[in-house]
Amino acid sequence: MRRLLPLLVIVAAVVPLAAQETASDTLLTVQHYLDWEQVADPQISPDGLQIVFTRRWVHKLEDRWESSLWIMQADGSRQRFLVDGSNARWSPDGTRILYLARGEPKGTQLFVRWMDAEGATTQITRVDKTPRSPRWSPDGRSIAFAMEVPAESKWAISMPTPPEGAKWTPGPRVVDRLHYRQDRVGYTDPSYMHLFLVTADGGTPRQLTRGEWNVGARFDGLVFGVGFDWTPDGRTIVFDGLMDSTGDAVYRLSHLYAVDVATGATRRLTERPGAWSNPAVSPDGRLVAFEGYDSTAATSSTSDLYVIGFDGTGLRNLSRAFDRDVLEIFWATDGRSLYFTAPNHGAINLHRATLAGGVQAVTEGAQVFGVSSMTRSRRQVAVGVRSDADEPGDVVRLDVDRPGQLVRLTAVNDDILGTKRIGAVEELWYTSSGGTRVQGWLVTPPGFDAARTYPLIMEIHGGPFA
Repeated sequence: MRRLLPLLVIVAAVVPLAAQETASDTLLTVQHYLDWEQVADPQISPDGLQIVFTRRWVHKLEDRWESSLWIMQADGSRQRFLVDGSNARWSPDGTRILYLARGEPKGTQLFVRWMDAEGATTQITRVDKTPRSPRWSPDGRSIAFAMEVPAESKWAISMPTPPEGAKWTPGPRVVDRLHYRQDRVGYTDPSYMHLFLVTADGGTPRQLTRGEWNVGARFDGLVFGVGFDWTPDGRTIVFDGLMDSTGDAVYRLSHLYAVDVATGATRRLTERPGAWSNPAVSPDGRLVAFEGYDSTAATSSTSDLYVIGFDGTGLRNLSRAFDRDVLEIFWATDGRSLYFTAPNHGAINLHRATLAGGVQAVTEGAQVFGVSSMTRSRRQVAVGVRSDADEPGDVVRLDVDRPGQLVRLTAVNDDILGTKRIGAVEELWYTSSGGTRVQGWLVTPPGFDAARTYPLIMEIHGGPFA
């Protein structure tokens, strides 16, 4: 699939450029943004009866987003605040959740909360860097997570030692890496990302991987989460990354590795050079599913769904003919098929691929449906966030074995949108140079009158450079 530049055309109401926005109870204004809320990362309990999700809102006084965890029944009833934090994950037996929140001595820390009536909460890390992508071990006794390990570049010129208590200007920042800044972060500290393990009761984390290389299939050195998964026996963690000290200068290359939790011994699963990421181990532990594509100098490539044996043999492409990017990956309970989301013409929907070959749609329509968790019971249920041109993101539930309409469970912005008129969105296609078909959307203002003339705003967006 060629990635085209989608076009968003907005027909705007006529207002003087220097004018302040007029307050309105029927139209969305910038002021309403401060009342906007977001939902993210819903996680369904192992028994399928409860869902915990992250709810975010604007802290108006301190000009930042705040996050808290909310919980509800699987049918959307009894929605209630649970605890401040984000990124919750249920323990395998459903008795606890782990989550991230501000803690001591500073910054983000890892917490565990019991889900009984007492609701006891324990801070289980006290680390200097932010824990990322935490995951329970299959027996619920340990938690693996990724974290940066500092690798500071030393200032080579001898400097006098400051007196005790002195407040001298900090030494100069030494940059010896190609990637040293990130959007919304600024300058990044020299470090390597590695896996750690901590007991679910708390304690000193044990570093599982080490060296001058990064765990995580990092694109252009950007610091995001890490793709990894436990094997069912809890003895091994499969992760994406690049065990190469020259990785800073390598373009879109990553592999899958398996690390022995007891010894730290690491072996590589993938042999073909490529951008391989987001491994998911099959229920029986024999296969690893993942997404990616073979190494290429092209600036944009479509990722496919692959499986490989846990021993590194039998690599297969399950979506070769599908020609759409593979996003979130989940195994079916029986281990004979996989579910994944994929974008197509501005929408994102859930699909199913069998190990025997073939891909079919599970959901359809002009919507963005991101799946964040799925039960592994006989009746498999998926939860995620859905949005479309008229409705912002809300938590939804889907019975994947008997797919039908997505069941909307939250309505966090209905209090804002209930009285508002919004612009109408119309999909359009046009022919560009060389006969290329380009998709776009036309958004007209509320109360649009086709007999009138309006100014036009064009948002031409695409990638990877725009």
